[in-house]
Amino acid sequence: MQKENRSAISKILTKLLEGGPIPVSQLAVDLHMSEKQVRSRLEQVEDLLFYHEWGRICKKPRIGIWLEASEAQQAQIRDYIGTFEGHGFEIDDRQSYIIYRLFELNRRQGLSARSLADKLYVSTPTLNKLIRSVQDYFDAWNITVLNDRRSGYLLQYEENDFRSALASFFLENIKDDEREKVMERYFYGIDLSALKRIIVRLEHEWHLHFSNQVFTQMLVFVALAISRSDTPVHVRQEDVKLLEHYNEYLFAKAIFDEIERVEDRTLSEEDVFYLTMQMICAGFVRIGDPAQPVHSYDENLTRFVDEVIDSMGSILDHDFSHDQQLRQSLILHLRSAVFRLRHGQPRSNELLSYIKKEFAQVYAASWMISMLFEKYFDLMITDDELGYIVLLLQTALERKDVKYKAVLIADFSRSYGELIRQRILSYVPEIKEVRILSRFEKDNPHYQQADVILSRTSVHDRRNIVVENLLTEEGVLKLRQKMQDMPHPISRSSTIFSLDCSALFSPDLMLLRARYASKEELICDVARLLKKKGFCSEGLCHSALEREKKMSTSIGNGIAFPHGDPEFVNESRVVLVTLERPMLWDDHEKVDLIFFAAFNMNVQDERRRVETFYRELIPCISDLQTMNTIRQAEDSVRLYQALFQ
Repeated sequence: MQKENRSAISKILTKLLEGGPIPVSQLAVDLHMSEKQVRSRLEQVEDLLFYHEWGRICKKPRIGIWLEASEAQQAQIRDYIGTFEGHGFEIDDRQSYIIYRLFELNRRQGLSARSLADKLYVSTPTLNKLIRSVQDYFDAWNITVLNDRRSGYLLQYEENDFRSALASFFLENIKDDEREKVMERYFYGIDLSALKRIIVRLEHEWHLHFSNQVFTQMLVFVALAISRSDTPVHVRQEDVKLLEHYNEYLFAKAIFDEIERVEDRTLSEEDVFYLTMQMICAGFVRIGDPAQPVHSYDENLTRFVDEVIDSMGSILDHDFSHDQQLRQSLILHLRSAVFRLRHGQPRSNELLSYIKKEFAQVYAASWMISMLFEKYFDLMITDDELGYIVLLLQTALERKDVKYKAVLIADFSRSYGELIRQRILSYVPEIKEVRILSRFEKDNPHYQQADVILSRTSVHDRRNIVVENLLTEEGVLKLRQKMQDMPHPISRSSTIFSLDCSALFSPDLMLLRARYASKEELICDVARLLKKKGFCSEGLCHSALEREKKMSTSIGNGIAFPHGDPEFVNESRVVLVTLERPMLWDDHEKVDLIFFAAFNMNVQDERRRVETFYRELIPCISDLQTMNTIRQAEDSVRLYQALFQ
């Protein structure tokens, strides 16, 4: 048991030996701990008492807890407290301790349940529960905890997964102030200080600066290459041919060459490539000439990025073709993302919920990217990785000179309105056009297509900005400040979808006011409908469900956008589904409007039609009236007419 745990347990037992019930809140105050910490330690105290048969803890609501033990049992508890000494090193909890002990084993060793129970002072049922939680931890790394009758608990794994899992464990499960001590114990016999000096010196020579996390990862992988030289890693030959061109490979090779020189030992070339791969997954990039960061070996990646820029420009109605900063950022990010996804190390994105909410239009457009990604790399991108791409695109949008169309609601004379219009055009450069209308002209096309509605009093429109007097400096300043919060204008026609998209829809592919028990049932039903009509082949349903396992296709506002692999699509179609009752689509989002996309991306005409669909769908998503029209429809023929009239 860890030093901190035994110390806290001893303090709790000392308080309980004083006799009488004591509230947990008071115990927390006396021991300078939080109530959550006290309750966690109390569980361990109960396990300890049960294991040694030293009595039990009694509990009564609003009264507190107390120790029920005989005099002999109390004497044994006092002996335990008196002989307590802090041995070993600190690992936060029992689960992490078991994980560490399993990592320590070699392939021919096992960890007996008895030794674990003795060390942790837990009962067999509690130990079994802990082992289940440990297996849950290892599942993310494709590692299995086996219980061998003769050897005890041991790990079954591939070497690449083991090393990645161990590096993650040191970074995420061990406290910063304890990490060095734990690593020194694990890598006993290896001079970690010498390895650090080598990495730091080369870091300076190459004019690099690593974050603490990347530096620790590199140190762990280098130490593993030395300590586990008899269990080689596996690197695919197609990766080897690519990796040897990267600067990361040259840096990794420099580290291993120096270690071989100083330590007089030979390390495998596979370990050099493995370290290179891990550096790329971590996002380490060394760029020499910023104007030439991309080389011939990145041709497939650059073609993908150029296609993304072209498609996103078409969908979002912005020209990104000259934005070299966006292009370079996408190449560098996606290079790392491809390696992370290919080798099972997806990066989590803590900003994802914020991105979905604040940048909803760009996020909706990014589903096109997921299809292109599969086409180029035969990989399924996660919504976390997609979120990072959305951030890059949003940043590029905000760098552009955005211009808005405005309508000025006139409750004054025409000449006065012209004066205000000229003042707006002169002092608010974000607005490129101002039309003067009365508040009774809401059917006017200029009103419907405007990005901003300016007025002196509210007109109950989400585009409305109210400014009492636009002839004053204060009024103009107020308008400019409010313009900063306006969403970027996206051009659209007066209809919901253009006729170019009509071939994607049909009344018999609209399932209105439907009922489904789960999204899995809905997706399979839609795929069967498409297959029956010859628009897709077998496999579309499975690929769409696999996507849902890796990333939620909910895009907010009660809308989901599931889609399968284009490989199984014969002709591009969209199945529109509205639900009688909202359905829980993922852990948080409820959905009642579904656009199931079956898109064939191999034909250029189809590709352009899909881009048009995305471009026209995006403003619809944030248009409450349009979404309500679709949600409330009960006749598929009339809805089809409404979409394209």
